Amino acid sequence: MRRNIWLFAILLITGISFLVMAAQGYELWAAERIYPGVHVWGVHVGGMRLAEAAAALEEALGQGVLTLTLRGPERSWDVPLVSLGFRLDAGATAQQAFRVGRGREEGLLDHLHLLLVGQNIAPVLVYDGSVARLYLTALREQIDREPVDAALRLEEGELVATPSQMGRALDLEATLAALPDALAGGSATVELAVRPLPPQIVDAEPARAQAQALVAEPFVILHPSPREGDPGPWTLSPQELASMLAIVPAGERIEVGLDATLVRAYVENIAPSLAIEPADARFHFDPASGQLVAIALSSEGRAVDVEASVQNILLAAAAGRHIAPLALVTVPPRYPNTATAEETGITALVGEGSSYFFGSPSGRDHNIRLAAARFDGLVISPGETFSFNHYLGEVSAEAGYDESLITTGEQLQMGIGGGICQVSTTAFRAALDGGYPIVERWYHYQRVGYYEWPPYGPGFDATVYSPYLDFRFTNDRTAPLLVETVVDDAAHTLTFRFYSADDGRQVVVEGPTVSDPTEPDPPLYQLDAALEPGTVREWQSAMGGLTAVVERWVYDAAGNLLYHDVFTSRYAPRRAVYHYGPGYEPP
Repeated sequence: MRRNIWLFAILLITGISFLVMAAQGYELWAAERIYPGVHVWGVHVGGMRLAEAAAALEEALGQGVLTLTLRGPERSWDVPLVSLGFRLDAGATAQQAFRVGRGREEGLLDHLHLLLVGQNIAPVLVYDGSVARLYLTALREQIDREPVDAALRLEEGELVATPSQMGRALDLEATLAALPDALAGGSATVELAVRPLPPQIVDAEPARAQAQALVAEPFVILHPSPREGDPGPWTLSPQELASMLAIVPAGERIEVGLDATLVRAYVENIAPSLAIEPADARFHFDPASGQLVAIALSSEGRAVDVEASVQNILLAAAAGRHIAPLALVTVPPRYPNTATAEETGITALVGEGSSYFFGSPSGRDHNIRLAAARFDGLVISPGETFSFNHYLGEVSAEAGYDESLITTGEQLQMGIGGGICQVSTTAFRAALDGGYPIVERWYHYQRVGYYEWPPYGPGFDATVYSPYLDFRFTNDRTAPLLVETVVDDAAHTLTFRFYSADDGRQVVVEGPTVSDPTEPDPPLYQLDAALEPGTVREWQSAMGGLTAVVERWVYDAAGNLLYHDVFTSRYAPRRAVYHYGPGYEPP
């Protein structure tokens, strides 16, 4: 028994000694090595020296090997850590693994526990946030989605409301902050930080109901003060209203109304039918008193105030009403009955022109008087261009004109309005004398005897034929121009007198200078079965052709040249024409 006890003691002491020696040998062996059981993200580095561990880590966890899962709202992305700015520091990671088990209070039992159980640690990573930011900025294009507002639109005449949709946006800063925290905690997955983006307009139904009410019945536009013969009212059908709808997002709602541009176009289209031009008074100038005497009264005009009318319609539609009035404004005349010479500056005779129509047939005589009356008392504003055809108006039998001889080509013919060119010719002479700039003037194709009686000669005429040929001049004075026409029955003369402010201008007219005379062809004889047998009468007299040049110089009060005009007229010759009755033998 005693021998057995000693044997057991010897064996126990020997075993303990062996264990102590083994433990000391294990610690001595591990002195320059990482304790067995240490792993770095699953890579076993226990028992390795630092250089060996660094090489093993670089091979196992080097560039492009480690990945991180980014989990989004609808899908995930496995991204290499290097793409997110993480780089393995193999040396520092090996140092960190080497320090495991080497704490002050750690001993053999801890090392044995480490050997048996093991410990997995995170690697040391170097983080460059700018790389991660660049990657996430590109990734957000696959994540971000703009919110969709509820909308209302018109499709083939039907109002269609579409629902809203939530949007989303990657929260870049929050995601960047989560990346290193996740890796430090050993996680291989990061939930992307995504912010919801709510739409501004959630529901389009209120707008659809409002639009539906707007187009449910016709919209009536009223004349505010209709007179007999005035147009209106005007009705916009539901289909027309639908085509004029304006559907506009405004903050958190949809505004529905009528499109101001389309309403304005509609009002502008009907405005001319309601417009009444104001009528200026017409005057004569009394040389004795130096005052204006009204010979025709002025009257106010009327116009549609387009913008006010548009607002009336838009406000009515917005309030749910289907009726609105137009807005009209009164347009005053430029020159009312009360205008005076002092107010207008019309104080002196500044130009005059005359012509003879002695021997004119009754129809021509009548037409001259009627046309001249159209211009008597007119007031032409400063800067305005006078148009003879504009003030003459329609030339027709309905307008009161008679038939008379007119020039149409080679020989005279009967036509409505013969003699009107006597009036335009006389107006041209007054404008010439008054020093007004001549904008448009046409000479006759052939010479007309009426226009060459002294003191004038060829080249002082002006023909008109609306709308192709006009006589126009501009009132370039600072005061209005009063046109006065006078018919002297005894002398058979027509005179245009121009009254305005005398600005001291001087007018010099020279001519005509005549050249290039041409003889007419032999007389033309034409049978007229309505004439007495054997008789003959002259239908038109022969007139030679020529070129006539009239020059004018206009100087201001200081003697400076304002205008130098050269009026060149090239008249074709005109043969004599005779009409004869049956039985007459022409030469």
